[in-house]
Formats: sequence, structure tokens, C-alpha cells
Amino acid sequence: MRKPLDIPPHLLTEARLYAPGRADLDAVCHVLADYPRVVGELRQLRSRVAELDTEGGQLDDLLAKLQDIAKQILDV
Repeated sequence: MRKPLDIPPHLLTEARLYAPGRADLDAVCHVLADYPRVVGELRQLRSRVAELDTEGGQLDDLLAKLQDIAKQILDV
């Protein structure tokens, strides 16, 4: 037996935005069903951003070393 949930109107509005053309219940179910995928993708993106930050730091270090080498060549 189903028990109706009292879902606040602003959440229904947001669910309709994420699942246009669906009835209220279908929109909410769609958002809830898609939630694990969205969270998984968000975690992957955060991980990739952290990797990019690390790579950016490594590139900055390499650039500084190359600039030092270039200065040494110019001094010769």
C-alpha cells in the first residue's frame, strides 16, 4: 500500500525542471533514481579537478626550472 508523501512545492518545481514533461510523481521518481549517477559523476569530477591542480603545480615547477635554464644560457 502506498502512502502519499507531502513533498514541498519548491521541490516539486525543481523536480519538474530536471524532468520536464513528467507528472509530479514521475518527476520526483526520476530525480531520485538519477541521484546515484549524478553523485558518482560529481565525485569523478572532483577527483579530476584535484588531479588537474596537481598537474598544474607540476607544470609551474617545470616552467620555473626551464626559465632558470634559459637565464643561465643567456648569461653564457
